[in-house]
Amino acid sequence: MQETRAGSGKLILIAGEAGIGKSSLVEQFALEHRREARVLWGACDPLITPRPLAPVREIAAQTIGLGVLGTDEAESHDRLFRALLEELSRHAGATSILVLEDLHWADEATLDFLRFIGRRMQRTSALLLATYRDEDLFATHPLRLALGELTGPQAIRLRLAPLSLAAVEVLARESGRDARILHEVTGGNPFFVREVLASPGAPVPETVRDAVLARLARCSNTARELTELVAISPTRAESWLIDAVLGIRFAIEDEPGVRGLLEIQSESVGFRHQLARLAVLGAIAPERARAMHIRVLDALGRHGADPARLVHHAALAGDAAAVFENAPLAATQAARLGAHREAAAHLSAALRHGVLLTPIARAELLERHALESALANQTRDAIASGAAAAAAWGELGNAEAQARALTLLAQEYRTAGDKAGADESVAGAIALLEARPRSAHLAMAYGAKSLLALNRGWNREALDYGQRALAIAREFADRAAESHALCQIGGALLGNGDRAGYEPLERSLSLALEHELEDHAARAYRTLQFYAGLIRDFPRAERAFHEGVEYCEERGIFSQSAYIRAYYTVCDLDRGRWADAARSAGELLHGSVISGVTQRVTVITTLALVRLRRGEEGADEMLDEALRLALPTGETSRIARVAAARAEQAWYRGDLPDIAREVATGLEHVSAHTTPWLNGELLFWQSLAGPPVIAGEVAQPYRLMLAGDWRAAADAWEHIGQPYERALALTEGGEDALREALAILHRLEAGPLAALVRQRLRELGARGVPRGPIKVTRQNPWNLTGKELEALQLLARGFTNAQLARRLHRSPKTVEHHVCSVLAKMGVHSRAEAVAVAHARGMISPRTP
Repeated sequence: MQETRAGSGKLILIAGEAGIGKSSLVEQFALEHRREARVLWGACDPLITPRPLAPVREIAAQTIGLGVLGTDEAESHDRLFRALLEELSRHAGATSILVLEDLHWADEATLDFLRFIGRRMQRTSALLLATYRDEDLFATHPLRLALGELTGPQAIRLRLAPLSLAAVEVLARESGRDARILHEVTGGNPFFVREVLASPGAPVPETVRDAVLARLARCSNTARELTELVAISPTRAESWLIDAVLGIRFAIEDEPGVRGLLEIQSESVGFRHQLARLAVLGAIAPERARAMHIRVLDALGRHGADPARLVHHAALAGDAAAVFENAPLAATQAARLGAHREAAAHLSAALRHGVLLTPIARAELLERHALESALANQTRDAIASGAAAAAAWGELGNAEAQARALTLLAQEYRTAGDKAGADESVAGAIALLEARPRSAHLAMAYGAKSLLALNRGWNREALDYGQRALAIAREFADRAAESHALCQIGGALLGNGDRAGYEPLERSLSLALEHELEDHAARAYRTLQFYAGLIRDFPRAERAFHEGVEYCEERGIFSQSAYIRAYYTVCDLDRGRWADAARSAGELLHGSVISGVTQRVTVITTLALVRLRRGEEGADEMLDEALRLALPTGETSRIARVAAARAEQAWYRGDLPDIAREVATGLEHVSAHTTPWLNGELLFWQSLAGPPVIAGEVAQPYRLMLAGDWRAAADAWEHIGQPYERALALTEGGEDALREALAILHRLEAGPLAALVRQRLRELGARGVPRGPIKVTRQNPWNLTGKELEALQLLARGFTNAQLARRLHRSPKTVEHHVCSVLAKMGVHSRAEAVAVAHARGMISPRTP
């Protein structure tokens, strides 16, 4: 708290299984500091589809001046986030404790708030306590991805352990129960223990459900009815709702049996623990539960409750009409708040329950669902609904709407790697619209055609259709179509190596931001980041990456943030940040962020190149998969990059025919395009297998390498900031150049190329050639260095980064690099996983002291 009061806020992430005591810990902490800090409390609820930003709005409602802002559904969540940040940053010494409970149930917009505020905590006078159940976080859970991004000294992780046998003995001392059996049955879960001990005279129950129901059975009928009502409400049951449904006012203090299950606040009643609610809920007969949902739905409807809450009860009440009535409203609210996954879920519910939909209403819902799914990066769902919407509009004879759906489909098919589907969709849209009077819809269709051409390297065609789209967009003053067209025009120019393309791209972004065209702004960030990286303008690429990811993820536009993240792994690789590149690529591959084929090809190739250049296992299989996925897309940048990586792979094997074959595959897709960087890389690898056939534009560093001017090429690569390519150029020089190359390769841990350089030095008769990896490095399956092995041993002993830094006599930044490198080389995603894998491979002893 001392650091927090001084204006250096902290984020404490408290994990543990259900019932472990997370809430009790937070409540006790808040109680102890209630005199020195204000406490702002928000909690997530287990709705079928969560209410966007519900806990954040709860916190805002408790803050002077932000109550109205936090509860107005029409307010931008970005404004709300920044208002809360300003409130927390206002006065150093005025400490706040924010509590976000049960983040495993959080909606995407709430997770955006966690990312937003978590990255800025160090600039506040606040302590954010966030609790979640880690056993509920499967590998692709959205919260797991959000937690992976919250790093740094301001983020502290705390996982609560079960009670020890000694602790259970203390709790059970006066109960007369066998503490050993109690500990074994409950696993030391405090909630299990407490509930079992709260059932005096009963045998030790096998489950918490038995303990909860045994307690409930001793209550009056009125108390049980109240408990069941609260159980079917994922949120707390308000006093007015209890009055409306049961017609009673109830004092919990009068029922000792219920007191341990429920807690009452000034205006609501809820369970002390979610497990207790689930136990009661599971014991309610289905027909009785349905009848209760009907009564709750009626009361909530008359009260004008949140549509998301109405949808939840309507679905469980079997009221299709109510689901259909409220789900689109809930979707609109969710989309406005940037919770596009939740919006898509609500629209899906509306479609499932819209039995009596008119053809027009169904087509509209399908198109909305396709759009929200696309924004959420749910590509398959977007394609299914988009195709159905296009067909429905076609049957209704609405050509403009059909073309609109087809235009959306084109990009989704492209993301899925379906070239034919993308081409057919955009051609169909253009054919429909060209047969009608000119409109802004035609501008968007031309823009979609330009985008497909751009992604395939057809920059001239992209420029042509982009300019057609721009002319029509300006004719109809359609800012969205104008931004879209400018984006493609800028990309086409940059793809040709013409930096004049930055101007239309920046104009595209500016227009989109000015007119709050979020999807178009996200696409502009994505295009800017990709092409800046392609032409090796790394500072601009890095700026677009950070700004673009923050913009997209704060608004739930995961389709574009997935591309931006994927593309940036290439920048990290090119800049020699191999540990970062491998870690990011691995997280993307194993998470839920990447759903499209084109995204997957990019990150697979990045990870394969890191492993290839470091001599690690797995590169061959990954490059085989990358080629299999890339070829059907017809996209020049994907195919050329994979082909160049496979040519490099063949070069390490010394297989000259394979180099030629892989390069030929790439050049076949590059030869008709103006792509100087892709063309240059392929021609360089071709030159190592035989005389290259130089055609087309070639980027300057590659042109120098092909001309044999290795020193100028090395200087060019150094100026750009690509150390591996500089080392490649230096390998063509004499002893001094080779030694310089070797030093670079040792820093990169590029073992295979370093071995070739050492061999050349020996062939030149050089003395004192540095040895390769030391024995301890060669003997482990991941080629860990001595320091990395030592770090792994210390990780097994539970050392933190600060402790590692002191033990290894390194700076915290260097230690962080060591740990990241260990995780990347081992192909794992956490310290615990690294230790477990190392144990399994016999690299460290389970009894490591």
